[in-house]
Amino acid sequence: MSYQNEIKIRYQHFLNFAPTISEFLKKTHEREDLQISFKGNIESDLVTIADKGSEELIVSEIRKAFPNDHILGEEGSNYEGNSQFKWIIDPLDGTVNYSHRIPLYCCCIGLEDLETRSAVMGIVPMPALGHVYHAMLGEGAFKDKTPLKVTQTKEIKKALLCTGFPYDREEKIEQLMFNLKKFILRSRGVRRTGSAGLDICWVAEGKFDAFWEEDLKPWDMTAAAAILQEAGGKLSTYANNTFHPYVTSLIASNGVLHEKMVETLQEYLDI
Repeated sequence: MSYQNEIKIRYQHFLNFAPTISEFLKKTHEREDLQISFKGNIESDLVTIADKGSEELIVSEIRKAFPNDHILGEEGSNYEGNSQFKWIIDPLDGTVNYSHRIPLYCCCIGLEDLETRSAVMGIVPMPALGHVYHAMLGEGAFKDKTPLKVTQTKEIKKALLCTGFPYDREEKIEQLMFNLKKFILRSRGVRRTGSAGLDICWVAEGKFDAFWEEDLKPWDMTAAAAILQEAGGKLSTYANNTFHPYVTSLIASNGVLHEKMVETLQEYLDI
């Protein structure tokens, strides 16, 4: 089977499976008790019955359909396979929103090519909003059946930006506030939705012009990164190094704004 077809069968399989995931997350959201607990000692880093149940659902399907693939999930799934593909999963991105009954959350199902360390497929259901964002290498990016394309905004002063903050903020609070202040003063506005996967998909769709955040994990980025790349956008680290799923800082932009985002985020380091 060709390389492209290897990706395509995985892509089609999980596009077909996406409604099952969406239905599970919507139904679970209706429960009175979401069984909320904390990860470690950080009270803003939550986990619910939905996070665990969604990951079990996805991992079970991968193991059944593609038993040779590697798997990495936020809630502890870690399977070593013998294929060149690794599934990287955030079963519920935006858990704090979800636990507060805010409908800005998603599920991120990404596929990494281990040989190239690249994101080659992404499927991001947004159950409460009723959409699925998706892409695979070389086939374009879509919201349901509608093609996605980034904006052509060239100046930060005309850009609507988005960002997020790490759970453990105390150590980097000065840098976080420095960067936020710069972009608030220079841009059309800055938003924070509480879901990196959703943010990056909205850059791909053209709702936002660029996104920045640090201390992200592979499951926060991989699926949406594949979608943004296919929509014509660009991803890198703050230092403008090439994106791969294990970077620790991320700029995701429409491409034409990218250098200006890099320059602004370097200002703190130049103090």
